[in-house]
Amino acid sequence: MPLILRAERVRVAAAAPGPAQPPKPYLGPFLRKGQQQPLGPVGAAASASPAPSGSSSNSITSNGFGSKALLTQLRAQQRPQQQPQQAGDSQGHSQGHAQPQQPLQPVFAAPSYPADGTGTVQSYEDEYVLPAWGVELPLELQAERLRAVMAAVAAAPSAEEKVRVLLDVDSVAAFAAAPRNAPVMAALAGLPAAEQRLLLALPAMLQEHVLQEPAAAAASSAEALRPRLAALAGRLARVETFYDSVGGLLGYQLKSLELIVEGLQDKTARAKEQQRAAEVAAATSAASVGDSIDLVAAGGATAEERRRPQVSFHVPRGIDLAGEEGAQVGVSAAAQGLASLPFLAEIYPVGGAGDRLGLVDEATGESLPAAMLPYAGRSLLEVLLRDLQAREYLYFQLTGRQVTTPVAIMTSDAKGNHERVCRLLGELGWAGRGREAFRLFRQPMVPVVGVEDGKWLLSRPLGPMMKPGGHGAIWKLMWDEGVFDWLQAQHGRRAALVRQISNPMAGMDTTLLALAGAGFSRRNGGASAFGFMSCERAVGAAEGMNVVQERKRWLPDAAHPEGGRYVFEYGVTNVEYTEFEKLGLSDEAVSAGSKTSVFPANTNVLYVGLKGARAVVAEAVARGDGAQLLPGLIFNLNKKVAYADPLGGPPRQVTAGRMESTMQNMADYLTDRFEERAQPNDLLANNQLSTFLVSNLRRKVTSSAKKRREPGSARIAQTPDGSFYDLQRNAWQILQRCGLKNVPEPGSPEQYLEKGPGFIFLFHPALGPLWDVISQKLVGGGLAQGSELVLECAEARLVDVDIAGSLQVYAENVMGHLESPADTAAATASALHAALAEDLAQQATSAAAATTTSGGTAAAAVAAAAASTAAAPALSMPFGFGTNASAAAGSPSVSAAGGGILRYGRRCGRVQMVNVRVRNAGINWAAPDNVYWKHQVRRHESCKVVLLGQSEFEAHDVTLSGAHTFVVPDGHRLSVTAAADGAGIEAKLSPLTPLSAVDGASTLLSGAAGGFQPSWEWQYVMDSNGAVKLSYVGTTTMLGSRSAPAVGLTAPVMAAAERQGRQVLDFSI
Repeated sequence: MPLILRAERVRVAAAAPGPAQPPKPYLGPFLRKGQQQPLGPVGAAASASPAPSGSSSNSITSNGFGSKALLTQLRAQQRPQQQPQQAGDSQGHSQGHAQPQQPLQPVFAAPSYPADGTGTVQSYEDEYVLPAWGVELPLELQAERLRAVMAAVAAAPSAEEKVRVLLDVDSVAAFAAAPRNAPVMAALAGLPAAEQRLLLALPAMLQEHVLQEPAAAAASSAEALRPRLAALAGRLARVETFYDSVGGLLGYQLKSLELIVEGLQDKTARAKEQQRAAEVAAATSAASVGDSIDLVAAGGATAEERRRPQVSFHVPRGIDLAGEEGAQVGVSAAAQGLASLPFLAEIYPVGGAGDRLGLVDEATGESLPAAMLPYAGRSLLEVLLRDLQAREYLYFQLTGRQVTTPVAIMTSDAKGNHERVCRLLGELGWAGRGREAFRLFRQPMVPVVGVEDGKWLLSRPLGPMMKPGGHGAIWKLMWDEGVFDWLQAQHGRRAALVRQISNPMAGMDTTLLALAGAGFSRRNGGASAFGFMSCERAVGAAEGMNVVQERKRWLPDAAHPEGGRYVFEYGVTNVEYTEFEKLGLSDEAVSAGSKTSVFPANTNVLYVGLKGARAVVAEAVARGDGAQLLPGLIFNLNKKVAYADPLGGPPRQVTAGRMESTMQNMADYLTDRFEERAQPNDLLANNQLSTFLVSNLRRKVTSSAKKRREPGSARIAQTPDGSFYDLQRNAWQILQRCGLKNVPEPGSPEQYLEKGPGFIFLFHPALGPLWDVISQKLVGGGLAQGSELVLECAEARLVDVDIAGSLQVYAENVMGHLESPADTAAATASALHAALAEDLAQQATSAAAATTTSGGTAAAAVAAAAASTAAAPALSMPFGFGTNASAAAGSPSVSAAGGGILRYGRRCGRVQMVNVRVRNAGINWAAPDNVYWKHQVRRHESCKVVLLGQSEFEAHDVTLSGAHTFVVPDGHRLSVTAAADGAGIEAKLSPLTPLSAVDGASTLLSGAAGGFQPSWEWQYVMDSNGAVKLSYVGTTTMLGSRSAPAVGLTAPVMAAAERQGRQVLDFSI
């Protein structure tokens, strides 16, 4: 085989007849020996180091493989174009006929030179030497050179042999011969051969600067360098292992160079293609963009050209949850997804560096990964876990069965991501799920490569700048790390939902459940399906699009008369925005004047059938198919990096990036084959494709928090500000569904940035998570401009509650209780409750001014009970209590000391408020340090309800004026009503009945063993259409409330509301 393909093409072209001669290939900036500029240490050593006499192919100092040998070969390939040889070179013609020119094979031995380094130049090639430092080879030449190096290294059978091969590479020889690098070479001698191979690959790839220290610094000793080199080899080993399908470390660099070269050449190629397409369009009509886009013409000059794959892209029409029939479609799909929960897993790629967020630890100043962003009062990772628990809790309420969904999390070493995620999960008590419910695996960090010269950027001497290599690494990592086995064999899961950490919005309403339901309804129960959750997309947005790809492909078939036949392959897939122009996709609007694209957005909210995904990876591993193992390889050529070279030089802007793959392009290998051409959307509608698409309103699918908003800018897209703005837009829609009057508008983005949102409504997702469920728990009432409602509880009943100010309800036990050792639980709860009592004492002055004597006495009684009551520690810690409680509980979440397991059930906090008015000064909207997306706000006054353990708060027919903090101890119910004289309030604290004293307690809802008999509860049922309906069940008589049901009465919420003259809307999805 020839050393390089480009040289072979030059030779063939040269032999073609005709007077015109092709131009000589560009050979790079080699220097004539007689014209050399002063060389640096490496270049000087490379050019001046003499070779010993009798040198062989294993001699370090005499070999010229790579740049010089490549030049030699290229010149040899061109010799047929030159004038007849001189007499001294004409021996090949003495036999009377010319020998055919043969491609040269790679050689590792340079011509021998006299031992003293003297002599004359004997050929044109010998006038050139390896470039000095700072003189770079063109990227195309680097790639060609690297292919030959890879081939030679791959042919060596052992690590020791591979080291010897690398030492024969000219750039490695030059590096080794330089006195400046003597300590590095001495240190390398003391390392295992496997590590030597990885480190010597650096100068072989022309990345010798990675092994160097600043020239001005004192040289380190070999002993000091050896552990640093070993650590560097360890980092490179992960790249070598993960990218083994493309050639390991060398292959990563080669593939990066190829992607860069391809991208840089695309502009010229696209210009020519556009010109050709314009000429074709002038003669023929083209299909409408709204239907499809053909990328390869059907005709061709030869049979081979005609049989090339012909690709078209079509606009997908999937399951639309936002359309006219979306309400019932969403309900039905969500019901199917809920029923499938025991067979579902979750996968979170959280390894991204999140550089655009600029997130730092306020205490240490260290950079933080995106998973640690404090969104709405908690980390983004906790947001995802709460969404998951909410779906499990809904399943429990409907079936009485507890499901613990296994969660696979792909981390990385970026900004201490892996260690921080592990520590956060530990602080959250592993979310009450047990450590065995999680599987964390690290994606490799890959070098950042300069676009202009192919050089690796450095973070420090001997420390290449490395970033995560894209979330497409997840599939091969799941294979390498046994995650497929863990999910399928150990947990019996059939499919998984994939969510990115930067998108907290995907858990809204029916979105994830409908996606799961659509997946499980595919063929084979969804085990081989792959689905996209999509939404509308703005024209020109820097985000990918979902398409239906149609590929007409020639399939060889010996039994066929023509030697094969055409087949048609269809599948929903993703196209990244950086590839639109390259693939000829036109990002056009749905109609004139519209800003919405004809193609929907790719959101990276995915359904993946584990059997199908695993089969794709297994096939690729067996074949060594790097493209299939690393789907959707891209290299962003437009990213600027502020770079200060640690080896010296001023800070500057550098265009650099790394090779990345995209997890969603796994769909490219899950297409379905048909013998005849079909209408792609008919295939989708008839459930004939393994891939599918579900769409919903954008703010219910995605609103990412992935970059920092620039100061003074009103551009909030993809920022935490913009995500929280969309969160409140969703909250506005929910409150409308609940029938609240006069719900303030969130305001325009400009108003939101200047004055804050028109209101704040935050809730634990277990309150629903379906919006139809929430609208049965919250009925009527109102929310004044600038008011705040926080419901950190799952069991709530608010009827005709009118808020002008701030109302916050926090349950220590949101969905159940934690099972943990009693002594640990008692210690944790005692510290928490004592701290809460201290908070109450600090707030006594302001509370006394706003309550009557009876109210103050009740508050004091509650505080005393809180300080003396021990309860199981909780999963979630309420925000906004006070500093003492927050510190005691390890804010923002109570640590599940002892590894407690959350048991869903009745042992949770409950709040019931009927015909209540809340009046206080609320949030201080003028406070300069308010950060709304963090839910970090200052308040003048607030009414707070804190439910410890299994406790209840009730308020009926009362006005709560001014600042209040009601802390209800475990096992108690606090009832608040208006005082008999009409002035102030009355509060009555009474114990709940222990379940052991209730006849027939064992027949109650599963999970309620132990604890207390609740005074009321919601009963969940699913009707024949898949809608979840709630019935209110009161087990005690609640006096003082005109709307409270009698003992034991079971009544649907809808009917109860209608009897009271209120209209409860049947809301669409």
